[in-house]
Amino acid sequence: MTAITSPTYIGRFAPTPSGHLHFGSLVAALASYLDARSVGGRWLMRMEDLDPPREEPGAQAAILKALESYGFEWDGEMVRQSDRHDAYAEVLNRLFSQGLAYACTCSRKQLEPYHGIYPGLCRNAGHGTEDAAIRIRVPELDYHFIDRVQGEFHQHLGRDVGDFVIRRRDGLYA
Repeated sequence: MTAITSPTYIGRFAPTPSGHLHFGSLVAALASYLDARSVGGRWLMRMEDLDPPREEPGAQAAILKALESYGFEWDGEMVRQSDRHDAYAEVLNRLFSQGLAYACTCSRKQLEPYHGIYPGLCRNAGHGTEDAAIRIRVPELDYHFIDRVQGEFHQHLGRDVGDFVIRRRDGLYA
């Protein structure tokens, strides 16, 4: 196993503006902030504003104000996910051209018997992307790493998770 190294550690906090900052999000922000700052790294702010029906008016400003009142300072400008649709579309096209993504027309009801592990029903169906979710084609590999807090971790993505949605049927990115 090889360690992933980077000249500069970059952490980030990415709240969803569906309400005020709650305690669990504050703890997550603090953990990522301290993790980045403890090694002289950067800490970025990214607003997960990709699900407009769930967003609450004024929540973005309230979250940022709360974080600032607790002394958090992020590096650079805050990034809004909603401003990055062109970048996502470009990556999606690349994934399709490399055979790493595909359209899925399965409904939640159809997938219910599989208890959250996608069985690959549309993997080779060749559906068009209209009125379809887009899934990543997960490789049949075992992944292994050592987490600093949780310890050793093993997972076979294909068996344990299955191909997962990266763009929902309604066009929103997952």
